Amino acid sequence: MTTETKPAVPVRSRRAPKRRLAAALVALTVAGSAASYTASSAQADPATELITVAGQVIRELDLPPEIAALVGQLPNIFTLLIPGYQPPEAPSSPDTGERRTSCTSVVHIGDSTSVGIDDASRFNDPADRLSAQYERIGVQTVTLNADGARSIVEKHEGRPNAVEAIESEKAAGKDGCWVIAMGVNDAANIGVGSTVNADQRIDRVMAELPGRKVLWPTVATHDATVTGYSEANMKTFNDALRRAAARYPNLHVYDFAAEVQPGWFTDGIHYNTIGLAQRNRLFATGLATAFPR
Repeated sequence: MTTETKPAVPVRSRRAPKRRLAAALVALTVAGSAASYTASSAQADPATELITVAGQVIRELDLPPEIAALVGQLPNIFTLLIPGYQPPEAPSSPDTGERRTSCTSVVHIGDSTSVGIDDASRFNDPADRLSAQYERIGVQTVTLNADGARSIVEKHEGRPNAVEAIESEKAAGKDGCWVIAMGVNDAANIGVGSTVNADQRIDRVMAELPGRKVLWPTVATHDATVTGYSEANMKTFNDALRRAAARYPNLHVYDFAAEVQPGWFTDGIHYNTIGLAQRNRLFATGLATAFPR
């Protein structure tokens, strides 16, 4: 069990009410402007430009993830508000094929980037949900344990860190293959001065999962403005993951960071609707590739 410490820079923290109000005003302003737009004036596609501007403003406000995530849903809102408007096509993504896994049960441990990824209301197609994607490759039982601001070592507002989440799921009888979608907050905390390095953090997780099949995707951010969440810090953590794969034969590292596209992010840390769907799909395919039937 790890010692409770305060996270250096949690992804999810309390924000001032004024910032929440500002976010609402931005959304209302954009929606109001867009509502007056008609398809006949679409030469420069101003609606898409409005969406982009709104996203930039939300990012600068440094808002909670639940508010920032709404930006990713703006294209869907505009589809309803603007006659004839169609959101831009999803970015191209790698072919995942029809791979199947030997994992019949999966426990997915994550931070705020995994919160809500099994919620059908967040996706245009329910088949994009996390459990649906794991089921696509042959998984029968899916357990999702995710929490905002979670890291492997630090605890936010007394809530369980990743090691404790793993212990809790094992105590409840949940086991099988494990997907550890962790490292974003850890990379940031290390970047701002934590004395527990990435290798030690990974070792703490793997010590809880001896002999289990573990898939650990690499982590990514893109132009994040929050201190610590630089792409360089993510790369440092990913390098530690690759070193760990040599120490633990049961650990497979999936290079998700190599697949990520800039258009999948809202605030440079969290994912929009398209990004979440692609992330779920790629995680499932990565699991089938690491542990095939």
